[in-house]
Amino acid sequence: MISLSTALKHYKRKDIQDEILLAAQDKEVVARFGDRGFGKRPDTLKYPSDIIEQVKNGATSFHVSEERWKNPLQITTPMNKKDADNLRIGWDLVIDIDFEIWEITKLIANEIIKALKGYGISPISCKFSGNKGFHIGVPFEAFPEKVHGQETRTLFPEATKRVVTYLADYIDSKEKKFALSKKIIKSNEFNDFLKKTGKSADEFTKDICLKCGAGLKSEDKKQVEFICPKCGKSVRADESVKYMICDKDKIYMEKMQSPEKKKCPKCGGAKFGKKVNLFIDTLLVSSRHLYRMAYSLHEKSGLASIPIDPDKVLEFDKSAAKPETLRVSKFKFLNSKNVKKGEARKLIIEAFDYKPQIEEEELEKKEYKPLGFALQEEFFPPCIQKGLKGLKDGRKRFSFMLINFLTNVGWDYDKIEKLFVEWNKRNDEPLREVNLLGQIRYHKRNKKKILPPNCDNAAYYKDIGICEPDNLCNRIKNPVNYSRIKVRSVKKRKKD
Repeated sequence: MISLSTALKHYKRKDIQDEILLAAQDKEVVARFGDRGFGKRPDTLKYPSDIIEQVKNGATSFHVSEERWKNPLQITTPMNKKDADNLRIGWDLVIDIDFEIWEITKLIANEIIKALKGYGISPISCKFSGNKGFHIGVPFEAFPEKVHGQETRTLFPEATKRVVTYLADYIDSKEKKFALSKKIIKSNEFNDFLKKTGKSADEFTKDICLKCGAGLKSEDKKQVEFICPKCGKSVRADESVKYMICDKDKIYMEKMQSPEKKKCPKCGGAKFGKKVNLFIDTLLVSSRHLYRMAYSLHEKSGLASIPIDPDKVLEFDKSAAKPETLRVSKFKFLNSKNVKKGEARKLIIEAFDYKPQIEEEELEKKEYKPLGFALQEEFFPPCIQKGLKGLKDGRKRFSFMLINFLTNVGWDYDKIEKLFVEWNKRNDEPLREVNLLGQIRYHKRNKKKILPPNCDNAAYYKDIGICEPDNLCNRIKNPVNYSRIKVRSVKKRKKD
């Protein structure tokens, strides 16, 4: 535990006080008093004397909010979303990485930083958490004012959850052949840790299909059969199960040695692998959650949480965080100077466009009998026609609902592919053609005819700016129904 003399000596430093107060602007800041827990909320820090007074009363560290507030002292508990949105002026993206193995924690942090740079984001900051992990930050100024028609400042914590989840998958994806997981699993650090602790690799990994990347349940893996030699009862189990006892006769069952090979229920693939749980903490992404401030001490390690060069995270040594020798870094955590407004726009839009992959399994439950002919484009509903002119946002979401629409109105995959290629050229920023055509191939393999999302799903229509209803739209729930009604109407007029 941090002694009073150590805390006072550390927090009395003017350079450290300046850094803490700079980071406290427009933020809720709460002190932790060792084993006694956190102080009153809400609270703020405005003057050096505020810091020293808290330390004299036993404060060992200071924790700050991700959200920025007009007046943090007006925060109430509980506070509904409307009141929070009115009081919140923004939020910073803070990604918390805390793997049990230090060298692997550094590796994951480095991959996240590389991914952010790949999205053209320049104001990336990183700090050692003070114990076992890192915080990676992007200031609010880097994000656009609106995302899909909604003010970005109101999208907390939804937007940050999406970005964190998206990045965790992005750095270790099927497209990247799960290279990060393979590297971790093969590393000496990982295997030495397992031997030292006696833990199983299964505690850090999950089984996945190498063909489509879907996570697998135990029943999706190879199975073996156990048979009771007395009553003949048969039980199937995962091949990792070594023995079973018959619940009727209370004797060991015989294990059949040739496992039944299972296929992925999503794509039919038969090759499986391991994906590492990267322990990128999404709990941090929650309303009014606090994280340890830069230059704040850590109660367990006695080290300080210090900003570091994000380009040299792999080289970082914890000895630099010893309070008796640390120097205030030229690097700032969440430095908003020289930020280009909206430079993180592509990242947050793609994080929202990642939603169809999450919802796909639910949407696959809805089957629909397709038309027996290829519908002409003149019968497409207004939302489809507008989207086909080209989009700035929501391209992945539109492509997902478009392919489901077209297969339900009689289009074959060759015709769909040609339309997709032409549509993609009209987008402000075309999607990668290999991914676009891969989506068509996956849909073709799956063979099911799935309805596009219903019209009341704002994320697919209103949020991407393609919902411009006409009189017929008010009578239908799904774009496919629009086309069916329009075709029937034309046929009826021709008969008349």
